[in-house]
Amino acid sequence: MEKSLSLVETAAGLIVFEGDEAKPYLFKNVDEAVKHYSGAIPQGVASFLQGWRGRSIMVERRSLAEALTRLGLKPVVQEPLEKAVELRADVEEALKLLGLNMDEYRVFTISVAAKLAQTRVEELAKSSDLDIAIAMQAYDELVKMLNILQDRILIWVKEREPRLLEESKDVEKIARRIASSNTPMYVKKIAELYLETEDCRGVVEKHIGMLMDETAPNLSTVIGPLLGARLISKTGSISKLASLPASTIQILGAEKALFRALRKRGRPPKHGIIFQHPFVHMSPKKIRGKVARLLASRIAIAARVDCFSGRFIGDELKKDIENRLKALKESVG
Repeated sequence: MEKSLSLVETAAGLIVFEGDEAKPYLFKNVDEAVKHYSGAIPQGVASFLQGWRGRSIMVERRSLAEALTRLGLKPVVQEPLEKAVELRADVEEALKLLGLNMDEYRVFTISVAAKLAQTRVEELAKSSDLDIAIAMQAYDELVKMLNILQDRILIWVKEREPRLLEESKDVEKIARRIASSNTPMYVKKIAELYLETEDCRGVVEKHIGMLMDETAPNLSTVIGPLLGARLISKTGSISKLASLPASTIQILGAEKALFRALRKRGRPPKHGIIFQHPFVHMSPKKIRGKVARLLASRIAIAARVDCFSGRFIGDELKKDIENRLKALKESVG
């Protein structure tokens, strides 16, 4: 009868337990350890595990299980792994099996952790998700600046040139009139700054649209590039958004209201960021919760297709939302 196998991972190497017998593998260097923990199986590790091909082996990480399957083993995920828990409670035994002392293990562990962190930061820096988040933050800051400048312009106009408001309610047109007229220099500069900031906002919005078309075309089609970018910025990446259930997407951005409701046993929020979508905020109050739920479910599908498939089904999803929304509105008269 074959003895059970368990694979225990440490920062410095691997230990395979076959019954009570332990067989250690010490990583040759930091790069090999980083490669192993990044999801790939280094050649040395593959050679070490080769002798157990075709056998079941208990592991703790799901990503490791996927890699071992490709090697021909039959991994079974156990969280937490019993043997790993025993070794964590007895560090001296683990070091003895690996043939290391505490100082050597500590130095190697710190080096592996630093290298993994550096690798992850470099991956994030190359990601278009980061570009979307940065552009979205810039867009929000420009909108705040525009609101402040708009207030300054309107205050001056109401007090000194009310006729401009009678001619037009469009702040951009008023700012252009002020910039080209004989007004105090500081007001003219504020008007010019408003116009320049508005142009800059337009450029950033166009750039966000381009990034969304490249990264998440389905999500961009379903809810628009700005709202899609806001959701990606909120969650951190398209992959994190794709991993969320529709119920969580529905209330993203309303966390404070949710916790307040839980604390005071009040009614939880029906929507968060997605309230900004016209399908939600322009729907009758009676069905806003249902519309938000509908939109969140399609956002979840769009994000998952963008992240894992790459097919374009945005138009189908949007048409489905419109048809269902029409039916909902007809049901309430």
